[in-house]
Amino acid sequence: MSHKVLLVTTSQSRLGDDNTTAGSWLEELAAPYYTLLDAGCTVDIASVRGGEAPIDAASVVEPWLTDHGRRLLDDARTMKRLLTTPSLQQVRAADYDAVFLVGGAAVMGDFPHDGSVGTLLREALDGGRIAGGVCHGVAGFLNPGVVSKIAGRRMTCISDREDALAGYDRLVPFMPESPLRAAGAMLSFAAEPFGCHAVRDGRLVTGQNPASAARCATLILEALAG
Repeated sequence: MSHKVLLVTTSQSRLGDDNTTAGSWLEELAAPYYTLLDAGCTVDIASVRGGEAPIDAASVVEPWLTDHGRRLLDDARTMKRLLTTPSLQQVRAADYDAVFLVGGAAVMGDFPHDGSVGTLLREALDGGRIAGGVCHGVAGFLNPGVVSKIAGRRMTCISDREDALAGYDRLVPFMPESPLRAAGAMLSFAAEPFGCHAVRDGRLVTGQNPASAARCATLILEALAG
């Protein structure tokens, strides 16, 4: 039987006071999706509220496009799935071997406070399943329903420096690095901004930025194998 993995996306399509178009970052969805799928996993996609899972328009143009992203944009079946995703109220952590939070700055509008995100992550960790996220997606672990689980855990997330360099510091309600540290997470980062850096602490897998998304999937596969 193949392993089952749930990718969780934001339902937020706008960001900041100027209503900047936003959503999941394409690479942070596409790279884990195809890395896991090509390894034989069954991969489902759910969004916080269900329905359309928005993709950040800034992530579907050069220079941000990669082979994974192009593959998703050309995958009519999967693109259609993104229009009618189930909500987190309709899925259970117990039905999956791993739960992974897709990033994109828009997640700061729902992941840290939506109760269904905290419940899903807590149930995954309590059930001995793999849980993780990439970039801003890691902010889901600040959700009141799960934040107590990350004290003393080795993790990473988008750094404050990267948020500032990308201009998101002016758009997101808060940046995740400092609150994660305050919650007791032991954070590490790539030597240079936007470099690949992913961390596996047992069954907890986190990645720093889009360049780390595929590596996160590889670490999930290693955890599944273990």
